[in-house]
Amino acid sequence: MKENKDKTNIWLDIEKSAEILGLSIQTLKKQCRRGYYTFKIIRRGKKTHYFLLLKSLPDFAQDKYLKEDVINTKYSEAPDWAKAQAEKYLPIINASKGLRGEALKDFIDKWNLEHEKWLNTSYSSVIKMRRRFFRYGLSGLLSQHGKHLSGSTVPDNLFEYFKNLYLVEGAPSIRTCWDLTLGYAIRMFDAKRETFPSYMAFKRRLDKEIPKQSIYLARMGETAWNRKYGGYIERDYSNILCNEVWVSDHAQIDVACFDSDNKVVFPWVTVWRDYKSGKWLGWILQTGNPNSDYIFQSFYYAAEKYGLPKDVIIDNGKDYRSKDFAGGRRSIKISTNKTKTQSMLAELNIEVHFALPYNAQTKPVERDFLKIKEILSKHFIGYRGGNVVERPQKLAKEIKSGKIMKFEDFKLLFDKYILDILNKRPSQGKTLNGLCPDELFYSEFKEKITTTKDALKLFCMRTSKDFTIRRNGIKDTTLGITYWADWMISKMGLRVYLRRDIEDYKEAWAFRCDNDEFIGTVNAVKAVAALHANKVSKEEFKEAMSIKKRNSKVAKAYIKQTLTISPEEQYENYKAAYNSAKKISMQMLKFQRLQIQIWIKQ
Repeated sequence: MKENKDKTNIWLDIEKSAEILGLSIQTLKKQCRRGYYTFKIIRRGKKTHYFLLLKSLPDFAQDKYLKEDVINTKYSEAPDWAKAQAEKYLPIINASKGLRGEALKDFIDKWNLEHEKWLNTSYSSVIKMRRRFFRYGLSGLLSQHGKHLSGSTVPDNLFEYFKNLYLVEGAPSIRTCWDLTLGYAIRMFDAKRETFPSYMAFKRRLDKEIPKQSIYLARMGETAWNRKYGGYIERDYSNILCNEVWVSDHAQIDVACFDSDNKVVFPWVTVWRDYKSGKWLGWILQTGNPNSDYIFQSFYYAAEKYGLPKDVIIDNGKDYRSKDFAGGRRSIKISTNKTKTQSMLAELNIEVHFALPYNAQTKPVERDFLKIKEILSKHFIGYRGGNVVERPQKLAKEIKSGKIMKFEDFKLLFDKYILDILNKRPSQGKTLNGLCPDELFYSEFKEKITTTKDALKLFCMRTSKDFTIRRNGIKDTTLGITYWADWMISKMGLRVYLRRDIEDYKEAWAFRCDNDEFIGTVNAVKAVAALHANKVSKEEFKEAMSIKKRNSKVAKAYIKQTLTISPEEQYENYKAAYNSAKKISMQMLKFQRLQIQIWIKQ
């Protein structure tokens, strides 16, 4: 190893620096102005000359200039597995010398066709290996090149000060931390800005000495670190049978639809999923914002079909980000009353577990939403993207041209996707092991813990308004439904609310408004054709009412008021009308007199 030369005050002109770094002069000037290196400008006549401080350059550039043998691992001493990489890329680098852009890509395509698979490469790999070869020669092509590079130019005491500024929650920018460190060095050690290490020198030393995940933990906090880097405990599903544990969650689907008012909406889905198999058991897709009522209603659907679980997991207190077409986002906090929920489910002998908000490690259902995004959303007209970066440019055109689906049509297709695709999609995961959710679920689902429909009434959706029991029963004017039961005769004037299955409005359960006491079951009695069906949905009732409304709308179109006539104008109209009538009367009188005179003469 040659004796180290003093690098503290060596300034290189821009041409020499560009040659060492392998950059164009223009690019290097831009990097200087952005603060990558310590530099100074000297004016000679009308020309300006850039000079860069040697110790602010990357280590390889300093070594190259000083001709130090910093790479101790020689090619001849490297292990065979490290040589294999060098022997693979050296012929490629030599054969592609001078090729760039499309010409280099064409060369790589041809090379890959003509050589065995293990010799194949990619455009980015060739560019990377060219750079290593330029910097370190043949040793740079070894897989462990550069591990013996020389130390940083940043003094230990200043680096420690910088770390205390940079490695804190809130993630302050590297430039502001560098400015503060520079100010500290000037005050305490009489440092000179011209010879002070650049902020990139601090960044390089930080990246070398501190693991990436440690930097992330310090700057982003433990919760964010746990989601990205934290280890996880593998679940042992062997002691759980399918249908014993259910888990619930909400998600907004990134597909634009037209709702019944022809407004653009992005539907929400609330789901109950079997914890072990991943099979979706009950779900609701709707255009409003999610709330705890949808959790209970979807539980009602799942329990009605598959019986009751032993345990359930609910995500409580989570803020969901609701997205609209305009790009706006607002927070929706969905809180479930723990005591009420535990009481409702305890009555059915079900134990409730409330998951930590935002903890995807607790609830595998969140992975299902990513699957839906991949197998469904991204292939649909109206796909929005998970964020602004992902948003397709064609979305606005699809909406403007009316190509996106109506919500009711999308809902039918979404349900089919869950039943026939998601629940039947095989997985090679540890639990499914090549089976699909349906196969694993039904292989273990032997005993259905049943309950009556009446026992599940508390899980049905509560009406948003209260009603008064009248002599004809309960009248829901929004949907045009009248509910009746014989017990209402003695309850006239009582204020109640209803719980109903939103897919079947034919039956409802009435509760007192003042104390939530269950009173009795009621049935729809409005005489519409849909009542003869087994189920009467909200949409069917709305359609029956919309026919009447459409007829009324057409009739009103013919009598639409287009002018505003003032009382003064009406007076003038009357006056003119009566005056004209008076003139006609006088003319008729004259005409009659003339007729009489003619008759007398005859």
